[in-house]
Amino acid sequence: MNRASAILAASALLATACADETAPAGPADPTPEYKQSIDEAGAPPEEVAETNPQALKIGVMHAPRPDAYCTLMQASHEFVFDDRSTWRFVFLTDMEGDPQPATIRINEEDLRFFEEMKTENGDGIETWRYRSEDRSILVELQLRAVDSGIEHTDYEGTMAIIEPVETEKMGIKGSCGV
Repeated sequence: MNRASAILAASALLATACADETAPAGPADPTPEYKQSIDEAGAPPEEVAETNPQALKIGVMHAPRPDAYCTLMQASHEFVFDDRSTWRFVFLTDMEGDPQPATIRINEEDLRFFEEMKTENGDGIETWRYRSEDRSILVELQLRAVDSGIEHTDYEGTMAIIEPVETEKMGIKGSCGV
């Protein structure tokens, strides 16, 4: 075998070996799947910390207090007004203030949030954005009014952390009013 034939054979062998190491077919960046409920099992904390050191998680607050204006809970939660043990919420606003500040539990800590904007589209979907007191976390709620009375409105929709990165999304329900 002459030198040119040897180089050609080696090149063909190298090209074949490299072709076997190409990326598999399919989407390069699959759409992340979000939990629909806080009660669904998530990845162990040590795995989340290794893959995303800024991972944030919305938590449940047990808040049997009558002084909240908006009380939103996960969509799967069964709320019983006369049973204070079921008063578990993911979003609470104060009765006072214009606009009213909110409380959201993030990574086991109750944080204060302030309204950044509220809009409504032509389909009746309200978008509320609340930013944390230290301005590092932005939470978005997309809500549709499903019932209302003289002094209250019942909502259902979704809640997501959208900054610093979209880390959790869940179905929510609840009401605002007195």
